[in-house]
Amino acid sequence: MKNLIIKFGLIGGLLMVGFGFVSVALVGTAEGGYALGEIIGYASILVAMLLIIVAQLNYRKEQGGLLSFSEAFKIGLGISSIGGLAFGLYNAVYVLWIDPDFMRNYFAYTENIQITDPSFEAKYQVHLDSYGFFASTFGQSLLMFLTVFLIGFVISIIGGLLLQRKQTLKTT
Repeated sequence: MKNLIIKFGLIGGLLMVGFGFVSVALVGTAEGGYALGEIIGYASILVAMLLIIVAQLNYRKEQGGLLSFSEAFKIGLGISSIGGLAFGLYNAVYVLWIDPDFMRNYFAYTENIQITDPSFEAKYQVHLDSYGFFASTFGQSLLMFLTVFLIGFVISIIGGLLLQRKQTLKTT
């Protein structure tokens, strides 16, 4: 089970990070790029977390067709944790080194205000103050981890409920 979790967790993490880089390369961060980037980002999370179902099916096959809900759930939580960690780390690396102005630019995009607008700095400071920890790089990375983890958590439950197979006793 451990190797299966690591394998599919890393594949899922690589998918999300890869889609992130491809998204930035293709659509950029210019006007309109953020909206499409969000769609690509959430789609990549969903695709990556659907690997939980594939992993649960693989494990069930390895176990001769048997899979308990608890085993399916553990597989899903492990994959979600690895994928969430990868996406959280990607978020931190992106914001700290690849695009250090991302937070300011994204705020300008969401508020529909130009960075050159005289009121921008005051509005941005209010935003930072009101969101506190979650406006920080670490807070945003934690939020990205939790987003991936919670989507994976839900898929783990659904997969576990749908795919569980218990050994039946034969009576004569």
